[in-house]
Amino acid sequence: MEAPTCPHCGQPIERALDLPYGWWEWAGDGYQLVTASERVDVAPWVHWGCMGELRQFHPHDHGQPHTRPRPSAVS
Repeated sequence: MEAPTCPHCGQPIERALDLPYGWWEWAGDGYQLVTASERVDVAPWVHWGCMGELRQFHPHDHGQPHTRPRPSAVS
């Protein structure tokens, strides 16, 4: 089974981020807020490759979810 394609860039969605509110990026003299949503009603997922919002996407809609064990704390 192949990964679904991103409606923005056409590439496979191999990694989707749960970033509805955006993130901060260093802009040389301070941080700049970058948002993935194009409107007020925020999409819950964004494509890692192009950071385009994935409004109709949910990972559980595409096959069985694979889970990884939680990383152990480094002592």
